Amino acid sequence: MKLQKHIGRMVLGVFGLLLLAGTQDVLAQGLPTNSRTMVAVKAAMPSVTVESHEFTSDWKLERESGYTFSNLAKRAIKMQVRYNKSGQQRSFEGLAIYQRGAANDAWRWSRFFTYENSIKMIGATEDTAEIERMTLESMTFRPSEYFGDLTGVYWVHPIKIVPGSFQKRSDKQMAWQVEFKVTRRWDHTFLVERHQTKAVDAYLGQDGKTWTYSVGSAGEKELSRQERSPSALDAMPNMQAKGFKALYGSK
Repeated sequence: MKLQKHIGRMVLGVFGLLLLAGTQDVLAQGLPTNSRTMVAVKAAMPSVTVESHEFTSDWKLERESGYTFSNLAKRAIKMQVRYNKSGQQRSFEGLAIYQRGAANDAWRWSRFFTYENSIKMIGATEDTAEIERMTLESMTFRPSEYFGDLTGVYWVHPIKIVPGSFQKRSDKQMAWQVEFKVTRRWDHTFLVERHQTKAVDAYLGQDGKTWTYSVGSAGEKELSRQERSPSALDAMPNMQAKGFKALYGSK
């Protein structure tokens, strides 16, 4: 029993030394405290009031090209803010960034970098029918952004807005995900059906009416495949020849 207690004290002692060493390392780096960091963050965003915040990572040191020491310190923060003029609330996550010019210099505030895809307007409602209409309009006029090589696309099944994916980042920027099944050529020897999900970012132009869209892949998987000859695949009606509207909908 005494031996077990002795071992326990040794383990706790080693753990304490490691914890102390880690604390001393942070102190040695002179990294900003939580309160100092939030004072700098708030000063960098004078148009908003920070209603809540949460540090979601420890400090991460980085070394840029040309430096022989870590010259950047970054820490992630999640916040909810209220705009002082409009009263609009948003939540977002980003990085508080400090820098230094020499290894023994004090850390100086640099900037707060916001992850754009984390921005959400609090209380924004999703009009699924309108988002679907906008997506179909985008697919009609710029189908290659969604489907790639149109000569190998033979049918697009009805789209669905992914539940919970809608984000209104401002009055001029929205984002969502859309999913659908597409029948297409694969490796020039297969007719396949694939389930695809696309991430869509929409930006309102200066005219206040025209939206532009940025589309990226958010995942896909194959549902079925049938081997076909290249000539048979080439003979099938494709989106390049027929257009999106002619090859969209329920079969």
